[in-house]
Amino acid sequence: MKVLVTGGTGFLGANLVHHLVGRGDTVRVLKRRRTPPDILTGLPVEFTEGDVTDFDSLLGASRGVEGIYHLAGLVSYWPPRRAWQYRVNVVGAHNVVEAALSNGVRRVVHTSSIAAIGFRTDGKPCDEETSWNWGPQDIHYATTKHLGEQEALKAAARGLEVVVVNPALIFGPRDTSWNAGRMFKLVQEKATVFSPAGSTTTCDVDDVCQGHLAAMERGRSGQRYILGGEHIRYADLFRAVGEVMSKKVEVKVIPYWLAQAVAYANYGLSLLTRREPALTPELLRMGRFARTYTSEKAIRELGYPQTPLRASLEKTYRWYRKHGYLK
Repeated sequence: MKVLVTGGTGFLGANLVHHLVGRGDTVRVLKRRRTPPDILTGLPVEFTEGDVTDFDSLLGASRGVEGIYHLAGLVSYWPPRRAWQYRVNVVGAHNVVEAALSNGVRRVVHTSSIAAIGFRTDGKPCDEETSWNWGPQDIHYATTKHLGEQEALKAAARGLEVVVVNPALIFGPRDTSWNAGRMFKLVQEKATVFSPAGSTTTCDVDDVCQGHLAAMERGRSGQRYILGGEHIRYADLFRAVGEVMSKKVEVKVIPYWLAQAVAYANYGLSLLTRREPALTPELLRMGRFARTYTSEKAIRELGYPQTPLRASLEKTYRWYRKHGYLK
């Protein structure tokens, strides 16, 4: 199958490209001009320069392909990036499906997020039918993922096969931007780690890639599928990372009001440095709620695998050490 991958030089995208090449697909990767393709060095892929915010470049990149994996997105919880985030996550999604419709592409797998699914406060797990209710929290990333997903699904009514996948917090190799991997970096550098209260749903990057492949092959058009795994408290996740690294680390859970004070102080400083801090008020609000998501639908319909969290953390750490990112 000949496919186009947007976001193919990112963490999840690079792993997906490796999976696609490994099974014999012909892969074209949309790459921004200034983005080095180092993470895909040695792979037999075609690179085409462009940007999801540039419709004309997408129109050319999607010509002659049967499917598109749309993974390009901007993960940020920093207000100065809001305008650009909207262009990438919302306008970009619109441009991808419009280019697909123009070129007669059969199917698009749109990578969304659990942030595009609502949260619950009654202790029950969220599923694909949980209503999105992040709006009052003013978390721009969640808003743009929600709106981008809507743009993608609108095209299903116009004849394009669209399947949405909603990954949780992903661990795995090739996380060179230190997304979930920042936890490893913190544990290596600190003897004491301060963790906010709350919890999240984790997942393995290879499982998520398998979920994407299955979504392209047999996912139901117009449907979305949560790609998650184990649910864990943030403090316990830091401890698990420390165990995998054989590093003794003390984890202290700080109250929300204190974490909020730190987040706002970081934000104020960032306006001077023009660099996004590790903890922002938006990110803290995102993590405030116990977010349990079930992947039963994806397991049932896509055969989505469930790698144990410990195995995912070990795999991540091995890759970081092998490539010199961690000791």
